[in-house]
Amino acid sequence: MTINNLLESPTWKHFQAEAGKRHRDPVEMVAGYINECLEVWADEALDDEVNAETRSSGYTEDDAVEVVHQYRREKRGERAAS
Repeated sequence: MTINNLLESPTWKHFQAEAGKRHRDPVEMVAGYINECLEVWADEALDDEVNAETRSSGYTEDDAVEVVHQYRREKRGERAAS
């Protein structure tokens, strides 16, 4: 489907009408959705990369959780000391 086909489709017309009822710009809503998808996909790619590196390093997921917990404890300690 091309963008022109989408803009002429009943689905787009319905979406546009519903967005208008909510005083929202349908184009901005779609752009926001696209940005959210891109962010999710980037996060998934990063997660896959981290998981691959973790597997090759010999660390387990529990090790990673413990590192995060330790980091947070240290940060809380630094804030308390400030």
